[in-house]
Amino acid sequence: MKAIAGFRGWPWWKKATSLARRPLRRAHRQFRSFPLRPYRTIMDVGAFEGEFTRLALDYLEPENVWMIEANPEQASRLKTAFAHETSCRVINAAIAGITGEVRFHVSHHLPSSSLLPIQLASASHFGKDLSESKEVSVPGFRLDDLFVQQAIPAIDLMKVDIQGAERMLIEGGHHALEKVGVLCIEVLFEELYEGCALFGEIHALLLARGFHLHSLHGFRRGPAGFLLYGDAIYERISAPTPHD
Repeated sequence: MKAIAGFRGWPWWKKATSLARRPLRRAHRQFRSFPLRPYRTIMDVGAFEGEFTRLALDYLEPENVWMIEANPEQASRLKTAFAHETSCRVINAAIAGITGEVRFHVSHHLPSSSLLPIQLASASHFGKDLSESKEVSVPGFRLDDLFVQQAIPAIDLMKVDIQGAERMLIEGGHHALEKVGVLCIEVLFEELYEGCALFGEIHALLLARGFHLHSLHGFRRGPAGFLLYGDAIYERISAPTPHD
């Protein structure tokens, strides 16, 4: 069994040759700061256009990937785009505080769509039309319930990009998060969405779930220079715990 999955387990000559490929260079920039461990199973929560999954497939060589996307139109596009990837499953659902139908706010700027209404003042930070174009009803799952439905024994890497709804994922994933080895989660430093949790609260919740902060990167600043959001990588030191 390989000690390290993907690129970092390759011999030096294969790395040197492969880094001539632009997509792999992008993947290397994405994953080089992640903890050094195998990533055989991945969950991409808030998959959107599937960029994270594409980079992970090339660089980490996972055996199974679950792609979770709330926007029905985006989920349909993902199913078409990844139809040839036998390791990937696309699930049209929002990770929410309840299991059942939930309302999803679709923004004119599609990447900003969320379970939470966006703060109108947020538009001034990004210079984009962040107003809501429509509200749609989508299937919602507590993270614990999704793991049960999909019969997921453990996840080596979970990426979370759900625009302010991170508290819902954590509070609804008491057992599921015990099965996660590394968590890459977008964290907010300003209240960009109504009722969203900021970094301090998310950090405290994850510490209580047994995670340790590995690194922070990918910061975005507002026009005045203050931090808006970034990506936090958390690692569970003990092995993910399968549950029956």
